[in-house]
Amino acid sequence: MATQLSVLGDDDLIPRRYQEEIFEKAVHGNVIAALDTGSGKTFISTLLIKWVSTQEHAHKKLVVFLVPKVALAQQQGAFIARHSPLRVKQATGATAPDLSDRIGWEELLSDVDVIVLTGKLISSCGSQ
Repeated sequence: MATQLSVLGDDDLIPRRYQEEIFEKAVHGNVIAALDTGSGKTFISTLLIKWVSTQEHAHKKLVVFLVPKVALAQQQGAFIARHSPLRVKQATGATAPDLSDRIGWEELLSDVDVIVLTGKLISSCGSQ
């Protein structure tokens, strides 16, 4: 299992065995991780985001991380930014620029590797 994790470099957090196992499964296919609060779902996601960013096909690609609540957008965005070298932005209905046209999207997505969005922000764009 260390082979996939080894490309991620050193970090101040070390995954537990079950987190490594879920990460490895996610590297090879779709995974739904139904874990208790505080069990490290965000950590596993961050490991996976970091791994994806090291892949050849990931050059100049954007990772979109959807969350259901504003507080989670702030929490997840801060965690990913703190534990990865990636450029992270968070956007919610209250903080996003006007997304009714291309200019707003370009502003939001400029100079970013990971964007953490609320689902409501995406659904409100679809209704415009």
